[in-house]
Amino acid sequence: MDDAAGVYRRLQRHLDQLPIGFPATGSGVELRILGRLFTPEEAELALLLSALPEPVQAIAGRAAGWTQAELGARLEGLSKKGAIFGVGRPGARRYAKAPLAIGIYEMQVDRLTPELQADFEQYAREGFGQAFLGVKTKQMRTVPVNARFVAERVVGRYDDARALLGGGAGPWAVLNCVCRQGRELLGEPCRQTDVRRTCLAIGPAARSPIASGVGEPATRDEVLALVDRAEADGMVLQPSNTRDPVFMCFCCGCCCGVLRTAKQFPRPAQYVASNHHARVDAGLCTGCEACQPRCPMDALRTSDGASVVDLDRCIGCGACVAGCPAEAISLAPNPGASAPPRDLKSLYARIAIERFGLLGTARKLGRALLRRPV
Repeated sequence: MDDAAGVYRRLQRHLDQLPIGFPATGSGVELRILGRLFTPEEAELALLLSALPEPVQAIAGRAAGWTQAELGARLEGLSKKGAIFGVGRPGARRYAKAPLAIGIYEMQVDRLTPELQADFEQYAREGFGQAFLGVKTKQMRTVPVNARFVAERVVGRYDDARALLGGGAGPWAVLNCVCRQGRELLGEPCRQTDVRRTCLAIGPAARSPIASGVGEPATRDEVLALVDRAEADGMVLQPSNTRDPVFMCFCCGCCCGVLRTAKQFPRPAQYVASNHHARVDAGLCTGCEACQPRCPMDALRTSDGASVVDLDRCIGCGACVAGCPAEAISLAPNPGASAPPRDLKSLYARIAIERFGLLGTARKLGRALLRRPV
């Protein structure tokens, strides 16, 4: 057991070198998570992996006692159970270590257990929530559920969900929501929607889940219908924080790990990337309070007979706007509203530089060039 704990601690430190960290906690819950995902032997293999996907031949140079065929088979097995990243077509597969989120946790869809979900939630409270949301540049962003709710259109297509999805070439894949699955396993089914396939993979990212059967192919009309349903149900749209996102989550305040964690902070708006905030026209507001239960961050309250917005809590999702019968609420641009990074490489490079500094990031890239794990 001591030897196993040692390899899991080394793997925790290895994963903590990713742009999104994997911090140690006083309880050691992070080691319990790793023990559920990796055998000690698999953990030793994961220590050989870099943050950048590499072919088996490159990894084999660091794996004493393994043939390339044996190593490839073991790495593919780890990829299939969602413990590491495996990318590329058969015969040209590359492998990399994966962050807990967005990565390992999401890859546990349809295979979660109550015990693993409970550990994830404990870890979010004790350390990972801050590691995930505390970075300056976020992995996800919130976009308005309907662009027509934005009173002043000063931002681009990346803040218009219907333009992003309707104007894209596809393919699209819809997957079960791992967050809703997790809450159901703990006896807390979603209170906001009865739709379960609400995670959307976009473009090249859709091919793997379709091929594996985890995701169902969807048409453009079907994904736009998901947006309509999100608007009706008061869900929050969270794509990857890039100009052309590779995924879009349709989230609720009762199940989504990101929203539930952010809500615990006094100022959730600091922990969620968004270009907008809600604005109430007190002259139109009737004080019916229909908007308030739709807000995932409890950012609305009543004052002098009208709803008012707490800007420290508002994440600009537009759920309140869609639920206002008096049409008294709109979305206004945040000061400093800006375009997200161009693509995933740009996104994670920015997060790495913010966390490790320019020199520290350069050193990691240098290690990668020398075929050493990063």
